[in-house]
Parts: sequence; C-alpha cells; structure tokens
Amino acid sequence: MLKTKARAVLASPLLHFIVLGGLIFGVYSLMNPASDQPSRDDVLRLSEADAQRLVLEFVNSRHRSPSPEEVSLIIRSWAIEEASVREALALGLDKGDTMIRNRLRNKIEYLAEAPATARTPDDATLEAFYRDNAARYSQDGTLTFTQVLLPADSDPAEIKAVQAKLEGGADPRLLSNSAMLPAEIRSMATPAVARAFGKAFGAEVEALPLDHWAGPVRSGFGSHLVRLEKRQEGTLPPLEKVRDRVLADWRAREARRMREAYIDNMLARYRLELPTLADEAQP
Repeated sequence: MLKTKARAVLASPLLHFIVLGGLIFGVYSLMNPASDQPSRDDVLRLSEADAQRLVLEFVNSRHRSPSPEEVSLIIRSWAIEEASVREALALGLDKGDTMIRNRLRNKIEYLAEAPATARTPDDATLEAFYRDNAARYSQDGTLTFTQVLLPADSDPAEIKAVQAKLEGGADPRLLSNSAMLPAEIRSMATPAVARAFGKAFGAEVEALPLDHWAGPVRSGFGSHLVRLEKRQEGTLPPLEKVRDRVLADWRAREARRMREAYIDNMLARYRLELPTLADEAQP
C-alpha cells in the first residue's frame, strides 16, 4: 500500500514541478549568493534519480507527500550534505579514518558485483552449476533406530546379557541407563544424528545391518546397543524444485567472480611499494 502510494507521488506532475522549481531556486540561490561567479565546477547537481530517492524517503517516513516548504528543506539538506562531503574530502578528513575507508571499499566492491544480480544463465549453464554443486542441494538421508544407553561400568558379560534381553523382546526404555535420551529415534536426518550423538556414532550406526541389535556403539553419552530399523538415502531433488535457490547461488558466484576480476584489474593499474626494513645490527 505504501509503495503504491509512493509511486503515485513520484509520478505526480505537481511534485515534479515542485521539485524542479525548488531545485532551480534553491541551488541557484545557494551557489550565487552575490555577483561572484564560481571559477571552477562548484555546482551541486541533483539528479532526477536522487530527487526521487529523497522524496521517496520522505514519503516512506511521513506517509504523505512533502509540501513546497518541505521540498525546499529536503533540497537544502541534500545540498548541505553534498557540500560538506566535498569540503571534507578536499581537506583530507577521510584519510586515516578506518570506517570511511571500509565503506568506500565496500561501495567499490558493490559496484563491481552489482551487474551479477541482473544476469540470468541459460538452462544448460544453470544445470551444470547445479550438478557441480549437487551436495549443496541434496536432501539429507535419515536414520530410524532404537538405542539403549549402557551403564558406564558394564563389562562384556553384562552387555551380552542386556543384548539377549532386547533380542528376546524386552522394552528398550526399561533397560536404558538414561531417561533423558529417547529410546526410539524416528527419521532423524543423518547430520542431526551426528550432531546429537557424535560424528563417529552417526557413521557407525548408518553402517549397521538392519533389524539387529548391535554394539556397543560409542557416543558422547557413553556406550549404546543400537538396532537400526530404516536407512533412507539422501536424494537430489529435480532442479525445478530448487531453481530459485540455485539461481541465487549462481548469481552470488558470478558476483564474487566479477568482484575479484575488478579488484585484479584495479590493482594492476598501481605499483606497490613496501617499506624497506632496516638491516639488523650485526653482532
């Protein structure tokens, strides 16, 4: 709603007249306070795009179009900012300021990579990128298993006895040494299993034969007896299902390439001089 209103305001001929009239009057009076004529290019030129941006910022914050007096204030504020920036640069106030230097660098890099956002690859290019980065888009496999945490001091005979009970149909929940850990894990993504129990545990459980109690398998909690019930392999979805994500990633890669190429070309125009280290005193 607000965007629609803002577009209507920007398209208004009256607003264009007000902005143009205020611009001519404001800038002329600012730059020509007397009969002195500028001996160099000291004119502050407000482009149509910047004028629309300033008015749009006003509309977005006030939810209405500016009055003629407010237009004059907007133009004056912009002129003060532009003139102040020029004066600061002329005085070298930007030198040695890490924040300003970082912002300028970020803007240069943004300009270098901005064209990538408008690029659209053909189907073959996008498909090749998708296949080359298949692991990024694959859906994780899942594991369904039942586990029993053994007492920390269990000896082989005790472990074998617990396993015999489980194979005889005993309830795993009654044999586990921990009431905090769920006995049954249903369709948990393999990376989640690794995060919850440990990477080695996840890999070992994934390799177990189905429908057999096995172990002990070590985790961050201790030793477990585990019965793997289902192993669902990971799958790569069709490109069309993840096309928007793949396209965004492709554009991000192109942006990085453009930025790196721009930086390389920019640095090639300069000669790097490093400080010469003083010779160390001889003993």
